[in-house]
Amino acid sequence: KSEKAAGIILDLRGNPGGSLEEAIKFTGLFIKDGPVVLRRSSFDGPVNVDGDTDSSVLYDGPLVVLVNRLSASAAEIAAAALQDYGRALIVGDISTFGKGTVQSLNLLRLFFVGPATVSATNDPGTVKITIRKFYRVSGASTQLKGVMPDLMLPDVLNYSTQFGESSLENPLPWDTIPSVNYSKLNLVQLYLAELRRRSSERIATNQDFIYTRQDIDQFQKLQADKTASLNERERLKERQEADARQKARDQERAARKAPDRKIYELTVAKAGEPGLPPSLQKPNTVTAHKFAAGPLPTPAGSTTVTAVPEPNPPAVDPMLDETERILEDYISLLSSKQILIAN
Repeated sequence: KSEKAAGIILDLRGNPGGSLEEAIKFTGLFIKDGPVVLRRSSFDGPVNVDGDTDSSVLYDGPLVVLVNRLSASAAEIAAAALQDYGRALIVGDISTFGKGTVQSLNLLRLFFVGPATVSATNDPGTVKITIRKFYRVSGASTQLKGVMPDLMLPDVLNYSTQFGESSLENPLPWDTIPSVNYSKLNLVQLYLAELRRRSSERIATNQDFIYTRQDIDQFQKLQADKTASLNERERLKERQEADARQKARDQERAARKAPDRKIYELTVAKAGEPGLPPSLQKPNTVTAHKFAAGPLPTPAGSTTVTAVPEPNPPAVDPMLDETERILEDYISLLSSKQILIAN
């Protein structure tokens, strides 16, 4: 607010979730009050409603949530609630992970009787039991289907069969229960058609998304191929072709004119300092793309980022770049609507 931000993007890509209570409080920062998530403990058991009881709103401006196939559990609950309320525009992969259940870990040694003691060498371990299922305020489950975005962007993860609850053995099915009463804000639906049209036009000619579509084609071929050559010469040739392809992309990106905008890295350490830190230079500098995916499975070759000692130019991230453009469109459409109402 003090920096007069025109809009905010919540990047929940790779976020594996965490505390349900924190997800509810987090959602409450952007809505006045009301239900956030429904819980049911058995097929015909009672439904419990968890919601935000604080009527204050920390931020009421334009809001976009960026998700991917690795956004799971509590992250899905927050994204789903903001989408159902019509509070935020959801952008990203074809769907989130689809983790809509809760498990409990039960120590088997508690069931042993008699004089025998359980030691570290003969501990029978634990059994994991699914005890609860989550539902959106609309009554739809987040299980299996996850949260589907309002605007979908091209991404290799959209075509992987190794990610999401649906890739696991014996997942519980998606289902629905009756909706609960909540006050829809309807800040998104009116603008969706125009936002989709503008985004589609940009994506069609954006060079980074052209690269993404090439990667998707290559990935689908590799995923369909059930064999792998053991010939060293062929494998070296494949690696050389991949390296040459990446080098050509890096050269093309490095030759681009730097975008006319400033980028600031706001770390936790700098958050309390007055004003903005020095802006990062050369925002189109090519660096290795890294992301953290928590305990969920990550693609081969990915890296978990634990700390960045010095500010570095951001990695090439076409999804985030396009989400920024979508946010700019959203802000302009909202402003036009407010001016029309005022007149």
